[in-house]
Amino acid sequence: PRLAAPRAGGGGVGGGWGGGGNEAYCPNCVCFVCDVLASECQGWLRVGHCHASDKDQYWKALRVFTRTDMLCNSPLLKALGCDEAACMEAHRWCVNGLLGFHRYRDGDIGPGGVVTHSFLHVADVTSSAMKAIVKHLLGPKGPRATLAVLDGITSAIVVNSYRPDPTQMDSTKHKWCSSTFLAYKAILEQIEKYWVLTIAHTSTRCVPPQALATMAERLKHLTKLASNKVAGASPPFTHVPLSHAISVCERGWTHPAMVSILEGQCADRSYCEAQTVQLARLHVLERAQRWNEAYHYSMFHGQYAKSLAYMVRANRCQDMLPMVQRQSSLAQGAQCVPVCAELVQCGHADSAVRLAMFCAFGDLGGDQPAQNRLPYIHWLVEHVVGQLDPSEVMSRNTYGAPNGTIETARQDAAEWARQVSPRLSEALLQPLADAPLGALYSPATYGVERVAVLCLNLTPQLSLPCAKFFSQQGDNCGACSLLLARGGQADTALITWAVNELLPRVGVHAVLQAIQKWSLQGVQHAVKMSLASALSQAGEQDEATRVQNTPDTAAASG
Repeated sequence: PRLAAPRAGGGGVGGGWGGGGNEAYCPNCVCFVCDVLASECQGWLRVGHCHASDKDQYWKALRVFTRTDMLCNSPLLKALGCDEAACMEAHRWCVNGLLGFHRYRDGDIGPGGVVTHSFLHVADVTSSAMKAIVKHLLGPKGPRATLAVLDGITSAIVVNSYRPDPTQMDSTKHKWCSSTFLAYKAILEQIEKYWVLTIAHTSTRCVPPQALATMAERLKHLTKLASNKVAGASPPFTHVPLSHAISVCERGWTHPAMVSILEGQCADRSYCEAQTVQLARLHVLERAQRWNEAYHYSMFHGQYAKSLAYMVRANRCQDMLPMVQRQSSLAQGAQCVPVCAELVQCGHADSAVRLAMFCAFGDLGGDQPAQNRLPYIHWLVEHVVGQLDPSEVMSRNTYGAPNGTIETARQDAAEWARQVSPRLSEALLQPLADAPLGALYSPATYGVERVAVLCLNLTPQLSLPCAKFFSQQGDNCGACSLLLARGGQADTALITWAVNELLPRVGVHAVLQAIQKWSLQGVQHAVKMSLASALSQAGEQDEATRVQNTPDTAAASG
């Protein structure tokens, strides 16, 4: 018997030589792909096996696929009840994966006849398969079609090795890439992520329980093959390849432990899942808007920052601030800033402000660096200034001394801060108090002044950045409030910024009471002269003379 190969000529089909074309065969012809007599081959004409040749990489790949039972006869496809189209697509991606490895091993002939073996052939096929997987997962075909593609491409990957062919190690004739294992490892990790995500998207409606059991067994087989391929390689896998997919398959959404976790009733930490699985499950819960379950799941796995966002969406705002007070590390790294923004979007502005006030000015434990508080101060300033209507903004930024209404708001805010500062954590658990009865200023003005005075009382070292935030947001009056409240305790940097940046916009009368208390010790001569000039132009000659006569630091020490 001989292998069927392309032959010249045309002619009949069937039991004789006919005209000698590819379709014709003799009684002894054997199909190259199926390795059976051509007369018994089901694909001789239907899928073109009559054209198969051992000189073509595609037919070589198809031969491997057809002759390997675990590739061409996957039990998972049957268990999923895949139709012919889904099975054909799974087979196509498996053959494409095998073809990529054939091209990798055959290599590409370059200058001097040196054969370069590029793993890009495999990576490109896998990348295309991932795109098809995403398309199916988000499309009408759903998890079932996605699992079929995953089964096909994964099978092709794990039955092949990334290792160079021992018979092609002559460096003068063959060039193998040294980072091939890293590429193979990355492919397996990416495939596993899609397995996990797809299985997490399944339900008993689209994938019956018996199919999930078959899937787990199939994955165990694939895992064993993958483990053998990467054994002894460096850097090693952090876990057994594809094992996370097995775990999410065996512990479905209706598993008693999973139900207990989602209900917030589970305390057994042994049920904690891998990070890849956590991301997949939360993705599914978010898409289904199952916020209470997402909250319980993220809390169980210690993802407290995520759980805050889920608390907002689950309308559990009353539990948020107490949690942050218990877990003050949540305030670090500006983790609560997006939570504050989401609270405002959901109509819980008061809760957002109280949360931000605690993170900005509250007792976070230990000596917290400024970068942990500044994002919240910036958010607070942006929020409260944004509540001012245009007429208020214009009134507050008038050049010169502020009106009596603003002064009253400052005094009322100072009294409020005096009462709550010693017990801020406790006070913030209750809704923020309204302005005193009969106040002529707006709630927005009161909000601005409260932020300014809290910053001064509890984090005076951040007065300068807070003042800058107010000015940048277009409320120079808020920056003036900080200067006036700081009074004679204003440091050199704050005075310098005020003289150079703020006074040209608001005039000296806006903060004259503060200027009169400044000692100006350590302030640069040029800054003092600029301040004296501004005072003189405003008619405050006595104060200008005092500033001019304040000795410079060098002269005073001399």
